Parts: sequence; structure tokens; C-alpha cells
Amino acid sequence: MSGEKTESQNEPFRGLLLDGRYLIKQELGKGGFGAVYLATDEKMVSRPVVVKVLLDEEIQNEWSVRKFKQEIEALARVDHPSIIGVLDAGELPGGKPYIVMQFVDGISLRSALRPEGIDLDRAANIIRQIGRALSAAHDKGILHRDLKPENIMLQSLGDGEEQVKVIDFGVAKVKNSLVSLSTGGDRAVGTIAYMSPEQLSAQPLTPASDVFSFGVMAYEMVTGRRPSNPESVFQLLEAHRAGVRVKPVDLRPSLPAAAERIILKALSFAPEDRYQKAREFGDQLAQALYEDDERTKLQTQVVPGAYQPPAGQPASAAMAETISLETAHVLFMDIVGYSKMLIDDQPACLHKLQGIVRSTEEFQRAQTTNQLIRLPTGDGMALVFFGDPEAPIRCALEISRALKEHPAIELRMGVHSGLVYRMADINTNMNVAGGGINIAQRVMDCGDRGHILVSKRVADDLGQLARWSNYLHEIGQAEVKHGLRVDLFNLYTDELGNPEVPTKLLTAPSGISKGKKRTIAAAVAAVVLAGAIGLFALILSGRAGTTPPAAPPPLPEQSLTYSLTVQKMSQGKPVGGELEMTGHEVYGNGWKFRFNIQPEQPGALYLLNEGPGPTGATEYNILFPTPASGGVGQLAARQRVQTGWNYFVDTPGVEKLWIIWSKEPLSDLDAVFQSAVANKGVIANVAEILKVQSYLKRYESQRPEVVPDKAKEATFVKGRGDIVVTLLELTHKAY
Repeated sequence: MSGEKTESQNEPFRGLLLDGRYLIKQELGKGGFGAVYLATDEKMVSRPVVVKVLLDEEIQNEWSVRKFKQEIEALARVDHPSIIGVLDAGELPGGKPYIVMQFVDGISLRSALRPEGIDLDRAANIIRQIGRALSAAHDKGILHRDLKPENIMLQSLGDGEEQVKVIDFGVAKVKNSLVSLSTGGDRAVGTIAYMSPEQLSAQPLTPASDVFSFGVMAYEMVTGRRPSNPESVFQLLEAHRAGVRVKPVDLRPSLPAAAERIILKALSFAPEDRYQKAREFGDQLAQALYEDDERTKLQTQVVPGAYQPPAGQPASAAMAETISLETAHVLFMDIVGYSKMLIDDQPACLHKLQGIVRSTEEFQRAQTTNQLIRLPTGDGMALVFFGDPEAPIRCALEISRALKEHPAIELRMGVHSGLVYRMADINTNMNVAGGGINIAQRVMDCGDRGHILVSKRVADDLGQLARWSNYLHEIGQAEVKHGLRVDLFNLYTDELGNPEVPTKLLTAPSGISKGKKRTIAAAVAAVVLAGAIGLFALILSGRAGTTPPAAPPPLPEQSLTYSLTVQKMSQGKPVGGELEMTGHEVYGNGWKFRFNIQPEQPGALYLLNEGPGPTGATEYNILFPTPASGGVGQLAARQRVQTGWNYFVDTPGVEKLWIIWSKEPLSDLDAVFQSAVANKGVIANVAEILKVQSYLKRYESQRPEVVPDKAKEATFVKGRGDIVVTLLELTHKAY
């Protein structure tokens, strides 16, 4: 999300026609040296292009001007399909240089990354293309020096194909450059989290330096996190020297051992111990990932068809000899209340659910590699995954996320890992039978709308992984069909799943688990003990002539209301009128909005936008109070505040807005906000960031009640205590 701005001040080039050809439409973002704009090539039927212009504050810096021109030289030297192409260059009337480059209609690798890592076959394809692109640049004497997921674009070519584009050669080092930098010398540049040890130490760089940065990205692609996240350059350098402590397979057990060895070699501390060619690293890692997928495919591939026993042998005996048991990971789901729907509505609802399931990445990956068998169940379906125990969980979360846009579909899901065998049904279609699928259905049967329930077997496996352990919540034992008892866990995150205890475990006497009974017994014992202690205290107080201490007063209630004033945008121009929304809808890339908030009691308001900064580290942008609002966050009861216009960026994502409401002004936060004014409203200082985060973490467990009201186009927040902290996540995507 871009911060508060006015079009005239922050987009002065909008509508400008460069060289009688390139019409600037809107600003896309800013980097260390230049601002990037979306434009159209009017001589090529309004073909979209990207124009990069040197920032005003850098025009007087001779080193920056030469570096900007050197980017043009670097892009002109390399002609490769996976490197962004330069189309033109020139100067504005005032002498400010600009570059015209290809427009990539896609997303950044950063947007594609997932907490658990991306699919291995997709990672292999991306890694192979990056390796070949880097080698093409290195062969021309160009070191990128700022490799990170934000500088890798992914463009869909259709039919599942994806084209990589390496972008932003703004700090590239060009050998034998025609643009001399001798007057200013070279500088240590790049993004710290992805720098090689020699780059952090300002030592001479080689292609192996880019390979190290490439290795950090590869580690992040397959695990969902970087090899290390220290707080200082010194700590990062020491972490590099000590070697990778958390191995990739620790975070993703299904990762092939060969792939891990290749990644760790690329992350070697000494440049000579790494791959010397990026293409060698990329090709070898891609091959290791692909070979594992092919091996799994061959191991699980079956040819559907009716079973024919050998002549003269009873079918039952022959079947017993040939059945091969295997472990499957089953996701069972059904639509709650399906039988109560009108007959005309049932097929449409089921068809919509099937489309959502088929569109998930996890379904497509498993389908492509023959690791999946799909079973219709009338009011839902069962997905039987083979090989990867995390597959049904990832798929369930993808489905849960997609269903946010389809609230009419009330779905419950259950997951279990267990033994199954494959067999042909009466129509000679491949089917699955066995306890693995039966238990998955029983687990699902215990849930209500929105629940993702898992068996103890699944919870024991996933609980060993940090990425899942915090989302698994034990809810006890339930009695299911045929008197069977199953231990259940509820899987949910802050935004996905249903955190409530299933109705079956609350209302059915036979469904109360042993764990629940123990809890109830303990609670009863605690009440009895508390009563006895209270009675004893009362007797003592009577003897002493004193009264028992009064109960502490309830914490003060704080309540406020917020909403968004949204303006849809297309090609930088407004579409229709302004809309009032609750803040819980899905918005469009490039749209702009104002944030409205009104407290019921007097107090102080602090409003922040959290996101990655230029180096990839977390930073916070101040939305309120700002100099425009007088720099004072103190508000009267029912005083309405509206921020300036903010824009969603042009890549899909989730923007985080933090609301800190305090009964009294917070002097330490006031100091942080005032300090950030000199930094264009950005809190980037590590000490100040830690101060802000201390508030966010301190009150994380005291989350207020948040209730969106579509009818009133507003959201109501109610909490207790002198300070209330809540998080608003704004989802936006291409429309």
C-alpha cells in the first residue's frame, strides 16, 4: 500500500507524453534511485510499458546519475527472455534521465511465496530460469547485486506455464562500463538480508556472490523463510560464518536430500566453495526437485480398470493376495445443510464448490503428478493425497480462504492419515477404501460450518513442524459411528477456520471426551475448593472483625467504529463514485481509500500500516497522527477522523493496518511518531520499531471483539482495558 499522497505532488508526471510517444498513466512505486511508472507506447497501439525516472533528490548526485545510466547499459548488453528488456531511453526537458522497459503483466516472487514454501515443481521451473538468466548476465560482465524475491517477476503464459523476468539492475556492477564511476567510487549496495558475506564486508564480488543471494531465495522458496533473520549486519555476517543452522529439510521434510545439499553448497561462506556458475546451481537444483516429483509419480501411478482374478482362483482370495496397503492423507468435506437446500440450488452450490477445489494450487499440483484420487460423496467430496502429509492441510486452508468470497457455501472439513487400498468400483473407476478414508469422514462429521478438524495422528505429525504447531488446538475425544472414539484437534489461524468448539462436543453427553470430563471434574473441584477457602476466609474475617477484600473493578470498556471510503480506479482514473465499506471486503489493485474511525470515549489514536521496507525488513508507515492532522493523536468522544487518500499497490497482497487506542496519550509512542515525521512518516529505526512492536505483542492476547456490519457499512470494535490494539488486514487483487 502506498502512503498518503496527492496526485499533483507525488505523481507530477501523470499525463506527460515523453518523446512524443510514451504516455505516463500512473506511478507504480519507488526504489532507491528512481520512480517507476506505468505508461503506454502510443506508437504501438497503446502497448503498456514501464518508465523509470531518476528521483528528484538524486539528480544532483553525480554518482546516482551515472549509476542510473549504467542500468541502461547493463540492460542493453543482455538479451535474454528471463531478463527484463530495455526498449528506449532519453531525458526529460530538465535533463533528468529515464528508461523505457518491458511491462510484465504478472506478480513478484515475493507475492507467490507461501509460509510453508511453494510447490516444488513450480520452484524448480522458477529456479532453472533464474539460473540461466543470471549466467547470461554474468557472461556479459554484469553482477546484479540486489537479488531478492521482489526483483523476480512471474508472468503467466497460460496452460500452467510461467515466465520469469529478473528486474531492477539499478545497482548492478558492470565490467568495463562505458559509464565511468571513478569520480564517486563504488558503494556497498543491495538488500542486506540477501547479501553474500563478501558483499556485507565490502569485499570484491564475483558471480559466486550473486549465487549466494540466489541460494537465499531458493531456501526461501522451498521452506517459506530465509536461512537466518538477525537484527544487525554483524549478526548476519556471523550467521553466514557459522553456516546454516536450520536445514531446509527441517522445515520441509518432503524436500529431497539432494536438493538440500545443493542449496547448502550455494550458501557456503567462502565464494570458492559455492557454485561458480548460476546456471549450474539452478539446473542441478531444478533437476533434483523434478526427479523427486517424477519418482513419486511413478510410485503412485495406477492404471484404472476393473480387477480380473486369475483363472480358477476365487476373486476374494486373489484380491487378498494382490491388495497393497499404503498410507494416504485424506481431506474429507461436505456442505453443511445440503439436504435442506432446494433441489434446484443443490447442483449449483456443489458445482461452485468443485470449481473452488479444482482451482487450488495444491489440488492442481497433486493432480498433475498423479498423487491424488478424487471421490464424489453426494454433498461434498474426498481428496485422497499420496506422498505429502501436509498436502490436505494446505489444500483445506486454500479452500477456506477462497470460501470467504462465497459465504453461502457452508463447508466443514476433516483430515486424517491412515492405511487405504486402491480398487476399481462397479463402474471400473479408480476408488479408495480402508480405515484411512473412513476415519477422515468421522472426523469431518464432528465439525460445524467453517471447521477444519484433524485426527490425533495428523496433529502428532504436524505438531513437530513450527509452521503448523501454533495452529493446532486440542479439543478432546468424541464418540462417532459404531461407538468408535476419536481424538480431535481444531486447525485454525487468525483468519481461516472456525475457532469455536464443535457443537457435537458441547451438547452430546456421549461426545464429551475424557479430556473434557477431566476438565469439568477439575473445574468442579476448583469451585468446591474455592468455596471452602472463601468460607474459611469469611470465618477468619468475622473473628478478626474485618470484611473480606472487595473484588477488583472491571476493566473500562473501550469501543470505536471504523470504515473505509473506497474509490475504484482503472488505469489511474476513478471509476464510479466513492463507496463506504466495512474494511473486510476484497479490494482491487491500484484502488485508493480513506480510513475513517470514530471512538466512543475520549482518548488517543495511533494508526499504522505495516509492510516490508526497501531492504525487506518490516517497517511502519504512520497514517495517524500526521503533520496534516496537527501531529496530535488525542481525540474527543465521538470525534470522527479521516485519513488522507492511500493507494493499494498494483500487485495482489494483504495490507496490515494496526489500530492502537489508548485512554491516555502514550508519551513513548508520541516520541516515535514525532521522530518519524522527519523520515517522511516512516518508522524505520530498529529501536523505534521494537517500541511499536512491544505494544502490538503486549496486547496480542487481549484481542477486542470485532463485528463487521454490512448493513451499516462499518465495523464495530469493543475491548476492555486502558489500551486496545486490533489488526485490520485489507486484501487486494487484480480486478
